[in-house]
Amino acid sequence: MSSIICYTIYVRKKLEKIQKKMTKKQRYIASSLIFLFIAALLLTWFLEYRYFLNDMFRVWSFVIGSPLVYLFNVFLMWLMLVFIWGLLGSPVITVGVSWISIIILTYVHIYKYYSRQTPLLPEDFQLASEASSLTKFVNFGSIARTVIAVLLVIWLTALFSKYMARRFNLVRNWKTHSPTQRHAVGMRLLIVMLAGGAFFFSTDFIRHHDGTRYEDIPVLGTHFTAWNQNRNYDDNGFILGFLYNFQKLKLDEPDIYSRDKIAGIKNKYDAIAEEENMNRKSPKEEKASVIVILNESFYDPSVEFNGEKFEDYYEHTGGEILPNIHRIQSKYPSGLMYSLDYGGGTANIEFETLTSLTNYWTNTVPYTALVPKAGKIPSIARMLKKSGYTTTAIHPFNGGMYKRNISLANEDFDTFITENELDFKEHEGNSEYINDRSAYLQTLKVLKENEGPQMIGLITMQNHTPYNADIYEKTDFEIVGDEVDEQKKSDIAIYYQTLHNSDKYLGEFIDELDKLDKKVVVLFFGDHSAGLFDNVNSHEKKAVRDLSRVTPYFIYSNYASGFQGEKKLPTTTPNCMVNTMLNGLNWKKDSLYYLVDDVCANEPILTSSYLEGRQINMASVMDDYELITYDILGGKKYWMK
Repeated sequence: MSSIICYTIYVRKKLEKIQKKMTKKQRYIASSLIFLFIAALLLTWFLEYRYFLNDMFRVWSFVIGSPLVYLFNVFLMWLMLVFIWGLLGSPVITVGVSWISIIILTYVHIYKYYSRQTPLLPEDFQLASEASSLTKFVNFGSIARTVIAVLLVIWLTALFSKYMARRFNLVRNWKTHSPTQRHAVGMRLLIVMLAGGAFFFSTDFIRHHDGTRYEDIPVLGTHFTAWNQNRNYDDNGFILGFLYNFQKLKLDEPDIYSRDKIAGIKNKYDAIAEEENMNRKSPKEEKASVIVILNESFYDPSVEFNGEKFEDYYEHTGGEILPNIHRIQSKYPSGLMYSLDYGGGTANIEFETLTSLTNYWTNTVPYTALVPKAGKIPSIARMLKKSGYTTTAIHPFNGGMYKRNISLANEDFDTFITENELDFKEHEGNSEYINDRSAYLQTLKVLKENEGPQMIGLITMQNHTPYNADIYEKTDFEIVGDEVDEQKKSDIAIYYQTLHNSDKYLGEFIDELDKLDKKVVVLFFGDHSAGLFDNVNSHEKKAVRDLSRVTPYFIYSNYASGFQGEKKLPTTTPNCMVNTMLNGLNWKKDSLYYLVDDVCANEPILTSSYLEGRQINMASVMDDYELITYDILGGKKYWMK
């Protein structure tokens, strides 16, 4: 103990000697930087405390569990404070202004979180017109407390400035106090430049990323998750989480991209649309509601593709897993969708289906990296809305996942019903997810409550991983054979059971639509298989690997003059499916879909996992498609003008 006291006295004397050798200007700068660093420690802690909804335990868990990440957040906070100090000229006022800003910012975050269960994102500042949707979560007491907190900070700042600032060398007291003198302006400008430059240099690796689902940051011992911003903020702190979403992913601009080039493509397909639509029915006149159903992880274990049978690799007992979809497929047009991914990638498949654009060239997660900042983009919802349709998206889970709350709005869905707004919330046994029956009941409710035609986009959750053994008390299916380990057998059996139940609810839904006195068209598809079938997905033969990628889709209509296309639908990637539906209905459609006609005729399966290094079929339409995709998601959006 005595040695510590001696060392402390020694350090203090050394500092006093150093301080005596420093000029007033140097003492002011050093004291200000130290003061701002201490403030950065406290303000970062306060910011995390507010982010975690005033939960002290979660804050300390973050600080202790991820000390490097926390300290990097502190460092960035310090750089921001130094930057503001350079602008304002007073370290004390800088801390006061920053503290007030954090109070207001986190106030908005908290009430956004209560409404959407997602943290505050940069894109939210583009959606100020929707702020009224948060007012139901705001009360007079919360506003009053915030105002009092701001006034208290102002009072403390004034008090500290008057009685303490000079004592800690935090007041500029050499030659002149005027911040407008040339030497003072020069110093402040230098501080701003150094702090700003250091901030942008040290955050470049966060703001510029590949847009992949996961982004490892080894130097900090952490990673970012593109599809789950709650996890990003929880694991990496508010500042890093916010910065990760701040930078728009830059797409590589094609060499031949220009306004004239896009205008030429648009004029070509506008002319085709004008001519072809003369022989097609108007959705406005048809008045048939359209439901696009992405069923999470819905897969058919009895699938056969390119001469290979999935059941040859994974045998099971218990009978038919999907009797209802097989019944539906026997009556209505159906086919196989070649999924973009195995075991995941839902939002990319959803993006391609609803927009008919492709992720082939962007190779990212468009819903998180591109669509939120792209603004309004083409979609089936936008096209049908122009014909008087009401547009509704339904997802029985957190609406902020994959930034759907922003991306679906940019696709022109007027209403987004998430787990918070659902009227039906049944679960399968001990599953954490709302089941498909509830999702379908909600869809039927929307159909019945609105007289006019509806465009409904439903994204289910029942079949989502994990497949824990305690979900069901017993299962009807058992995996046999020695080529699958016991744990995997258990997981697959649970997965098959939830598929079986999902299939049952699908049958109930179609039966209800059959009885409905309203025209309805349904495009149903599974987005991908569960990531449980590595024996197939990693097989040496491509034809076998493909088995893990193909999922069922069908197009149902409950009226005689509905879908009149071929009974056997083409195997295709998601970007072509809505166009296949529109063609079978013989509906008028936007010019983009006539371009997609040519794309899907030329390359019906457009994904790298299928092509496996093969170059796409050379055709000018593929160049046009790439240009249009870039223009809408990363360019000047000439197509939309």
